[in-house]
Amino acid sequence: MPRRTETFVAVRHSSARGVLTSIVASFLFGGMFLLAGLVSSSAEVVFAWRVLIAFGCYGAALLHPAARRELRTLWRRLRSRWWMPLLSLLLTGIVGVQLWLFMWAPMHGHALDTSLGYLLLPICLVLCGRFLMRHPVSPLQWVVVALAAIAVTVKLVATPELSWVTLVICIPYAVYFVLRQRFGLDGPIVFGWEITLMLPVAVVFVVSGGAPESGLEVAGLLAIGFASAIAMTLYLAASSMLTMPVFGLLGYVEPVLLVVVAMLLGERMQGADALVYGILAAALAVLAVDGFRAARRAR
Repeated sequence: MPRRTETFVAVRHSSARGVLTSIVASFLFGGMFLLAGLVSSSAEVVFAWRVLIAFGCYGAALLHPAARRELRTLWRRLRSRWWMPLLSLLLTGIVGVQLWLFMWAPMHGHALDTSLGYLLLPICLVLCGRFLMRHPVSPLQWVVVALAAIAVTVKLVATPELSWVTLVICIPYAVYFVLRQRFGLDGPIVFGWEITLMLPVAVVFVVSGGAPESGLEVAGLLAIGFASAIAMTLYLAASSMLTMPVFGLLGYVEPVLLVVVAMLLGERMQGADALVYGILAAALAVLAVDGFRAARRAR
């Protein structure tokens, strides 16, 4: 079993497809974040549209035999232990809050707090992957972790107040991804199952929120919904193709994009924020070098 696990980790570590999948997902999330700050519907209504559209996409995906096989595998896994359905409900609750918060934050002036949460998340993932999942971390990746830790420390010293938005993102989300990998619930079809469990809440939000005010609003909600379904599928697929440390370090792409979106929505950096993001840019450069070296070794 150890030999098999080590081989599996090595394949994940050298997966260029996993890296590309994660980056594309980050750009889609950035686009959704911008649209969420521009539409006039409430965060609850946008969340509901995301869930309903994602549910339709996963329903269509079940027309493919491979998706149905994955669903049967998931069903067997959920029935394998009495507590697995409870774990599934816990994971659904965590990701449901994240889906809602991602729409709520840019509407209420918390876009930068959200970006800080996603800056902290990769550090949590790298450390959880190393110490809880026993995944290897290269020397350059430790350099990236150190740079990121310095950046976050500067941010916290310059801005003593830490928003609840930041904490709700970085801590529960790290738990979510660790539990998914630890108990074999990290396939893309699992998110479809979680979306199905969210469906009753989404229906309540749609009924109570009323109809969109214009055709342009409908177009925005549709764009957010379809981008969400694609982005989350790619993001979760990347989590299953990469080790937790690599997956966590690639997570720096998204918060950098969220910072750009926050600027476009009118929020402004304060204090040492420019220094913080400069350090993170250096961390991303180190990560790119490490990825290039890993790709050369794989070839």
